[in-house]
Amino acid sequence: MEMSLLDAAIKGLTNILHLKVFLAMMVGVSIGTFTAVAPQGLGMPLVYAILLPVVVRWEPVTGMALLIGASSVSAICAAYLPILFGIPGGSGSQATVLDGYPMGKRGEGRRALGASFMAGGMGCLVGTFTLALAIPAAKPLIYLMGAPELFVVVLWGLSMVAVLAGRRPIKGLIAAAFGLLIATVGQQGQSGIMRFVFDQPYLLDGIPLSIIALALFGIPSALDLALTKIGVEQQPAPLKGSLLDGVKDTLREWWLVLRCSFIGVWVGIVPGIGSQVVDWLAYGHAAQTSKDARNFGKGDVRGVIAPESANDAKDGGDLVTTLLLGFPQGVVTALFIVALLGWGYLPGPEMVKKNLDIVYSVVWIQGISGVIGTLVGFVLAAQLAKLAQVRYAVMVPIIFILVLMGAFSVNRDPIDLLVVVVFGIIGYLMRRFGYPRPAMILGLVLGGLMETYLYRSMASYGFSWLARPSVIVLLSLAAISFLLTMRARLKSSPKAQAA
Repeated sequence: MEMSLLDAAIKGLTNILHLKVFLAMMVGVSIGTFTAVAPQGLGMPLVYAILLPVVVRWEPVTGMALLIGASSVSAICAAYLPILFGIPGGSGSQATVLDGYPMGKRGEGRRALGASFMAGGMGCLVGTFTLALAIPAAKPLIYLMGAPELFVVVLWGLSMVAVLAGRRPIKGLIAAAFGLLIATVGQQGQSGIMRFVFDQPYLLDGIPLSIIALALFGIPSALDLALTKIGVEQQPAPLKGSLLDGVKDTLREWWLVLRCSFIGVWVGIVPGIGSQVVDWLAYGHAAQTSKDARNFGKGDVRGVIAPESANDAKDGGDLVTTLLLGFPQGVVTALFIVALLGWGYLPGPEMVKKNLDIVYSVVWIQGISGVIGTLVGFVLAAQLAKLAQVRYAVMVPIIFILVLMGAFSVNRDPIDLLVVVVFGIIGYLMRRFGYPRPAMILGLVLGGLMETYLYRSMASYGFSWLARPSVIVLLSLAAISFLLTMRARLKSSPKAQAA
């Protein structure tokens, strides 16, 4: 008997009401907080890549608590570098530096951080509620989808390569094609045919996705840290003022928070926009709709509130497409799909049909982690500021050790260590010569899903599935989205991107 939405929501909550799940969530919050504050170019892709080989062996809900806990709080605590050091944070907190750093320099660092935490927490809740409401809204449409429609949806997700490739669409296509090729290694699921195995038992089940992701992001990041010696050398802005003042500012600007949060959700849901613009869109909206925009760029607290609320709400929008449609909007959600596949879940419509309680568990974890991350920011503001001065010399050996340990823990096979080194070198060369690694990950993640749905479509309908009205509509939307994104990428100049 099919589970109702209310039953699924209750079951999803009971799934996470265990001590080990809560502890995993707290560990994830701690990891995400450190990642957001440490100025080492770490980022969530590297964290996910390191954690994947470990968490795929855990119980699914416990592993989800760790991953979602890390990613949800990383955006909330991403304002330390912009406010205290004037260094742009992650891809969603770069606009914060325009007003956050001037506030920090004039002795209002705590006020700016308080506004950032509160706006981020409110934005996270808006994104979570949107995700929760999207499930019942999308469920009737999901049940109308068959294998042909699902194939087109996954193909649409693959068109995201244009976003992940930035201004290098051709190199992005090459990287995605390489990922699709690697996804074919091993035994074909439906026919049983062996492909690219070369009589090697190790390749019968294909190369583990978690090891490839670990290699592509772990080793290049460690090498970059070792070679570039990234770190914070200047003294931080004084951590003065009151966090409560920032909270009052945010509550007073609640309408701005709500508007910018929905901008973040929109950026997360709509294919082709890219998360790197979410903070600039929100900042521009705040400046354009303000009656007094002269203070923007000089230390206006609204210039902190707007991008931070949008950046945290975006995660909820990202999960809408990831969980309900099965294609990622970026690197982190692509790696989250790798984890879901490792646990035996097929993200997208099939997961909504068969594992709705797990989908709601993700919703609960996302919301609770956001609340915990906000509280952590308020309670440990001074202590977290000291993490921003951790030097690269400490981080590089730790990253290398974690990469090798994570690779060996997958199957306890020495060949995995060789594979992680080989793909680590490939990842470094891709980064060195401008071939986007996220596009390759996207090809790896979606390659198997595309093949499965295409096989089912051909077996059930032959070529007649191409004439189905729903397939034609979805193909048209995917083509329009891809062409518009490619056009925007090709027309944008480096000067415009820097602006």
